[in-house]
Amino acid sequence: MADHPPLLEDALSNAKSRLMIISPWIKRKVVNEGFLRKLERLLRNGVRIFVGYGITEQPTENPFAPDLAAVGDLQALAAKYPNFSLKRLGNTHAKVLIKDSDFAAITSFNWLSFKGDPHRTFRDEQGTLLQVSELVNQKFVELEPRFASPDPVQP
Repeated sequence: MADHPPLLEDALSNAKSRLMIISPWIKRKVVNEGFLRKLERLLRNGVRIFVGYGITEQPTENPFAPDLAAVGDLQALAAKYPNFSLKRLGNTHAKVLIKDSDFAAITSFNWLSFKGDPHRTFRDEQGTLLQVSELVNQKFVELEPRFASPDPVQP
């Protein structure tokens, strides 16, 4: 569990060309002011960002207001920056983080809804970290088309 947050921090702080995050849920406790500030800095620097979310075809009926606001903040950034693709996938349970050609983490860790606080009860999160550029690029090429297809539902 504790290995995951530093990967997300590295991606948000150091991505140079592309960042992809796929996570079923978006929660304000992760997509907070600091997260949004880092994301916007990357966008201003020309980094292409892809965020995919949504485990069900229809949005949660009664989302918590802060979590709904977090999605709204991401939508506002997507409207402002053409290099930001925010996509409600509507069928994903995948948890993927790709930074440039540096790494791809395919894991059980919910990147956008779980902080992974080491001071809380241990939660067994496992995955694979790819650090071979060819494999990282292959994973990106495999997932990128999901962001180009028509939305299954409105965000």
